[in-house]
Amino acid sequence: MKRHQLVLVGLLGLYCLITLAPFYALVVRAFTPTVQSTEFHLWLPDRRPLSMNARLGDLATIYSIDARAFRQEMGIKGYVNPQLTLAQLAETYELEPERIRAWLEPRVQYNGVLSVMEAGFLRSLLATIFVTGVSVGVGGLLGIMTGSALAGFRRPWHLFTYNLYMLNMIIPPMMVILPQYLIMTKVLGLDDNYLSVILIHIKGGALSTMVFTSYIATIPKELRESVQMDGGRHYHYFFYVLLPLMGTPFAVFASIAMPWMWNDLLHPLVFLSPAKYTLPAFVAAIGGTYTTNYEAIFSGLMLSLIPILLIYLVFQKMFVRSAVAGAVKG
Repeated sequence: MKRHQLVLVGLLGLYCLITLAPFYALVVRAFTPTVQSTEFHLWLPDRRPLSMNARLGDLATIYSIDARAFRQEMGIKGYVNPQLTLAQLAETYELEPERIRAWLEPRVQYNGVLSVMEAGFLRSLLATIFVTGVSVGVGGLLGIMTGSALAGFRRPWHLFTYNLYMLNMIIPPMMVILPQYLIMTKVLGLDDNYLSVILIHIKGGALSTMVFTSYIATIPKELRESVQMDGGRHYHYFFYVLLPLMGTPFAVFASIAMPWMWNDLLHPLVFLSPAKYTLPAFVAAIGGTYTTNYEAIFSGLMLSLIPILLIYLVFQKMFVRSAVAGAVKG
């Protein structure tokens, strides 16, 4: 291998390491106990064994363990002093130490993943898939309809309308969050409803308008004229000619909009209750009340990234094809 090829391979390898380093660090942190969160680890740290001298209150606080579920599992009725150690609990309530270990050790050893799952990760995942999928699909369809009307700027008001859509790029979401909340809850009655988040996502935006308007403008006008000559109407042209050609711009729109909608934290926090949180809001809420369970937070982040990465791996050919569309001719 020639010298310049070795340099190129080396640079490519370095780039890959730099790109993957944050994901690797996230995986390590996802399996690093909260009590060791201030330490730097290059690999998954060894877990400290569960000590019978540990206090139940400390375990419940650090590892987000449900003390009520522990009492029910152990058959303990009434109030339990959280200052008691596990050994004192076993002696006071005549419990076998191995029984206590068998229930607590998995929650200590795999605290992050178990805390996330028990807190309702699957429900939040399904909610995120629903909100993101509907938002991308309906938002893309509305963008195509908008682009079909504005493409080519054939009338004076087309350019004015297009510029109004572009204003969305410079308006911070925090500036309009209160009016949006009042409209959704007071006017439309969509308090604690996924539809409110979807409507915010699919409202007229700069991205969809820019992508679809610019692409539709490149479609030869002879196609529309041929439909009209055959007696077809505008909706015939839209459904039978225009929509089948929108695969590439829709992939461009989806590849940019989907990560933003998937990782949207602000709107679910404002419009939804904790029981209906999507993944970003769900992860932000599982840290703990009196302490921060870093292991659960990083485990939630890791698990929330896996579905979106799988989507990109499955549809990577379509995304790559959309990214290079127009780069070459022929």
